[in-house]
Amino acid sequence: MVETDVSTSARERILEAAALEFGRVGFSGATVEAIAKRAGVNKAGLYYHVGNKETLYEAVLLHLFGQVAGTLERAAASPVGAGGPFAALAGALAELFARLPMLPRIMALEMASGGASMPAAAMVEFRRIFGVTRSILERGRQDGTLMAAEPVLVHLTLVGTMVVYSLSEPLRARFAAAAQDIGLRLDLPLAEAATFVGGVLARGLAAGGEGARPEEVPHAGA
Repeated sequence: MVETDVSTSARERILEAAALEFGRVGFSGATVEAIAKRAGVNKAGLYYHVGNKETLYEAVLLHLFGQVAGTLERAAASPVGAGGPFAALAGALAELFARLPMLPRIMALEMASGGASMPAAAMVEFRRIFGVTRSILERGRQDGTLMAAEPVLVHLTLVGTMVVYSLSEPLRARFAAAAQDIGLRLDLPLAEAATFVGGVLARGLAAGGEGARPEEVPHAGA
C-alpha cells in the first residue's frame, strides 16, 4: 500500500509540473528534463510513472479538459440563478482559471497552433465541453427562452472572452497607469468579466430580444 501511495504522489507531482511547463512554453518548448526537475524526479522516474513527452502531454490535457467539462456540466445542471445559464458557465470558468492559471494558457497555445499537438483522446473531452453549450441552447429553444444560435459561436464567445481576459492580466497591469486619464478600468477581476460576458450572451440570445430572429440563425442540428 505504501508503494502505491508513493507512486500516486509522484505521478501527481509530475502531472502538475508538466501542466505548469506546458502552460509556460507550450508542447514544443517544454522538455522532459525541465518537467522532471520541476517535479523533483529524475528522467527515469518520469518515464516510469507517466511515459514519454507525448504520453505526458496527453495525460495533462485529459486531466485539465476533463475538469473543464465536468465543471461546466455541473454548472449547467445547477439551478439557474439571476444571471441565467451563461452567467453560471462563465462564473464556473472564472473559478477554474483562478485555480488553474496554466489552463487558459494551454488552451490559447493549442488554439494558436491549430491543435498541432492535440492528442486524439482529448477530442472526447472537447465533445463534452461543446455539448454543454449546445444543450443549454437546445433547452432554451425548446422552452422559448432563447433564440436559435450556432453553439460553436456562442461557446467561443464565452470561452474566448474568458481566456483572453485571463491571459491579458499582465498587459492590462502594464497599461493601467497610461490609461488612468481616459477612465479605463483595467483591474477588473476575472469574476466581473464573467458576469459581463454571461449577461451579454443572456441578453443577446433572449427570445424576443433585439438580436437576430431565430429563423435567421441556422440551427446546428438542422
